[in-house]
Order: sequence, then structure tokens, then C-alpha cells
Amino acid sequence: MEITRINELEQIASEVRKDIVRMVGVARSGPLEFPLLISDVLVYLYWEEMLLLAHTPKRNDRDRFILGTEDGVPALYSILARRGYYGREELWNYRRLGAMLQALPDFRRTPGIDAPCVTSGTELAIAAPLAQSLGMDGLHTRVFCLLEDKDCGCEDFFLEAARCTKENIKNIIVIAVYKQTAGSQSNDQQLKCRDRLSAYGWKVLEMDGSDFASMEEVFGRLNNDGAEPAIIFTSIKNGKGLSFAESDHVRTKKGMSIEAMDRALEELEGKSNG
Repeated sequence: MEITRINELEQIASEVRKDIVRMVGVARSGPLEFPLLISDVLVYLYWEEMLLLAHTPKRNDRDRFILGTEDGVPALYSILARRGYYGREELWNYRRLGAMLQALPDFRRTPGIDAPCVTSGTELAIAAPLAQSLGMDGLHTRVFCLLEDKDCGCEDFFLEAARCTKENIKNIIVIAVYKQTAGSQSNDQQLKCRDRLSAYGWKVLEMDGSDFASMEEVFGRLNNDGAEPAIIFTSIKNGKGLSFAESDHVRTKKGMSIEAMDRALEELEGKSNG
């Protein structure tokens, strides 16, 4: 990937993070840390990888995206606004009674939302049948499902994963994100998940969710293959987030004062200009 394109994507991600902070700050509630951490991953998907057109959000041959964690909703809302699915002014009504952008997205009401936001291992049970139905319709389109790696360990997830290979559902890409800290390594549950999925016939990959060049390299390998379902274990780290978001997760999830929002925006502005 050319350095100029990397710089462009980093600038987009920086603006997305500012939108997230403003959304949560104006709403005085909502998750903050996790949306900031996955913003680079979503920017890469929506600007580089997925086939979509905002002015025709229901076209049959578009790629689909399923979000499997409610903590990531503000990031997805900001991404969709930046891609032109609706005006950015909608972001400032986040969580307000009667507004389009609620705590959990409504796929029947919100442009760009392809499915309900579900958690705890049931994400794949929505993504896999959707991918299967698209394949049966003869569409060469993919379903992307982003979830937290802890949700890959339940039996419901493995049952659906086994069904994907048994029924040749290969147009599905799961992005399992996990928070990386200094010196951290894959935990036992994640290693067991990788081994089990490999045994089922899944393609198992790893990428840095804060590095656009790493993301391009990994997705390039998928594009050259595509012969089996794939899961990408994606590390995310706080380097491009906020200094206080990691140390005080409870406070930033429950609410944010206007003063804290202003400080956060100043910090993000400094990061984008640094």
C-alpha cells in the first residue's frame, strides 16, 4: 500500500475517532474505548475491502457487514455517516428518544445496517445463513462479521463453524478482535479456538488492526484464495485511542462530561497532527 494512501486512511480514521467522542459526549452515555480501538479496522473494511455504494444501500451484490458487539456501535455509526449513508448531523442525536441511531442499530430503519447486532456467540448463526443464501442466489458477495475473540469459544459458535465447512459456506470472513497489551500473547482459549477452526477447514490468519499495511497484506491473501471460510484474529491496542479510556473504562462507558469530551477532542487533535 502506498504511503500516501496509508496517510489518507489514517486521516479518515482520525476524523472517525473525533466523531465517536462527540457522539458519546453529546449523548452523555455510551461505550467509548472499544469503538476508538476498532476504528482503523472498520475504516479499512469500508474504504478498501468491501463492495458497497452508499447511494444504493440495498443492491444485491454488495458485501454485508455484521457487528457482533454492542460496544462497537458508535464506531459503525460514524463510519456509515462518513461513507454517506446518512448525514453526520444524525450522529449528534445518538441514543436520543425517537432518533434513528439508537444504542443498538435497527437494520430496518438505519441505512447501511445489514443485520441485528447480537452477541455471545450467536453472531455466526446470523452471518453464516446470510452468506449461504447469497451463495445459493449465485451472488459473488461476502459477509464480514466482527466480534470479540471471547465470543469464539462457545459451542454454538463451533457448531455453526463446523456447518460452514460441511455445507461449503466459504464466502464468510470473521474478524475476531482482541485487545493487545504490552507483552501479551494469545491466551489458551484463543489458541484452542484457532486449532479447532483449522481442524474444521477454516483459514486462520492474524493481523494488526492498527496497521493498514498489515490489513492489506492479510486481505490480499484472502482475495487470492477464498476457497474456505476464514477467521482473522485481529489485535487492537490503545496507541491511537485516548489516554484515559484504557485506565478508566467504567467511567468512559457510563458517561462523559462536556469537559471530558473537550479534553478528549484536544488529545485526538494532537494525535492527528503529531
